[in-house]
Amino acid sequence: MSEVYQENPNETVSSSTNLFVLDGPLNGKVYLIGTAHFSLESQREVKNLIQNVKPNRVVLELCQARSGILNLDEETIIKDAKDMNYSKLRKLIKETSIAHGLLQYLMVNLYAKVTEELGIAPGGEFRVANNEAKKLDGCSVILGDMPIKLTLNRGFNSLPWYRKLRLAWCLLTTDTNLTKEDIEELKKHDMLETLVKEFGDTFPEFKRVLIDERDMYLAHSLKQACQPIPNDFVSGGFSPACVVGVVGLGHCKGIKFFKCKSNSNICEKFIFSKESKKIGPITQTSAIYFRKIER
Repeated sequence: MSEVYQENPNETVSSSTNLFVLDGPLNGKVYLIGTAHFSLESQREVKNLIQNVKPNRVVLELCQARSGILNLDEETIIKDAKDMNYSKLRKLIKETSIAHGLLQYLMVNLYAKVTEELGIAPGGEFRVANNEAKKLDGCSVILGDMPIKLTLNRGFNSLPWYRKLRLAWCLLTTDTNLTKEDIEELKKHDMLETLVKEFGDTFPEFKRVLIDERDMYLAHSLKQACQPIPNDFVSGGFSPACVVGVVGLGHCKGIKFFKCKSNSNICEKFIFSKESKKIGPITQTSAIYFRKIER
């Protein structure tokens, strides 16, 4: 199979300008929708899309370690930020890595500030997608993102030691005070994309892992998810799959780029990387492609 799916701009099932319809095997469809993590409009668009197309599988830009966002609320976000202190930061760094600890510290504080300002917990579009998928018989929810620990380990290890120190200092000293303009920007884009814009020019290696490699990973997850569904009651024994992919706006361009690329060895690249050994064993079926949310 030379190409798993391709963009089909003529098909419209939603009024969203951030929806891309991709063709899959046996005339299957992948509906890729780009979202902002603090946007009520994104939540409405995701809900309407799933109700309209009734997918067999829903792929979320989450990994197992980040699946807690599916149960997140405003009070929890604000409490976590207030409870975060340097003692907990040191413990987090010791348990994970400097980059992971500092980035999580920064994200917790930024999320809390935006949540207080808007009254909305981040990731609402993922919670909506998960809840809507539960209403559909036989619909699987798939966590299709690269494990966050692997992502950060690869990003941090891509830097020489002196640039690791510089990155750590930048993360530690980043101003978390947000202007009204910043708030409006975050309502249109996801926070990771916003942070990468700030650090991307200075640390292109880190940006390559946080965005580019994850784009490749998500594209491959979507390709796996849109494989035909076994069906003994139809000729040929398979039915086309209908898939909805819910990802941050910043990933859509890269996913569309990698859709035509041959990345069949992506599993080996990440599973057997030196960074993956630091977070324990990773298997193709249990950790990468088809992690299903318990109903």
